[in-house]
Formats: sequence, structure tokens, C-alpha cells
Amino acid sequence: MVWVDAAVQGVLLGGLYALFATGLSLIFGVMRLVNLAHGDFSILAAFVAVVTVQTLDVNPLTALVVVVPIMGTVGYGLQR
Repeated sequence: MVWVDAAVQGVLLGGLYALFATGLSLIFGVMRLVNLAHGDFSILAAFVAVVTVQTLDVNPLTALVVVVPIMGTVGYGLQR
């Protein structure tokens, strides 16, 4: 059963790397600038999600309802 866990974690980590790479290529392709902050924002969003789950004692998927609008607002504000 250990190999199943390793395979699932590998696929999830590979998906996360693919998401980061897609964000980098999209930012560079559309805006013609290199912006490395989206990785920091994803780590910040994960931290806010963990804090939300621990503080409000909710399901991690329910925490997305709180975290996504907060991080969207922060990202939009920094973009402007």
C-alpha cells in the first residue's frame, strides 16, 4: 500500500508543478514579463487555508470558500 501512496503523492506533486509552470508560461506569454510571485501566492494561499481549517474547524474543501476570494482580492489588488 506504500507504493499507492507514493504514486498518488507523485501525481499530485507533478500536477502542482504543472500548475506552476502553466502560470509562469501564461504570465510570460500574455504580459511579456517574468513574474515569479504566483508560487509565493500559492504557498500563502495554502497557509491561509491551513489556518482557516484550524481556526474555524471546518472541512478543508469548505475552507476554499473563504480562501479563494481572499487570495483573489489580494492578487487583484497587487496587480492594480
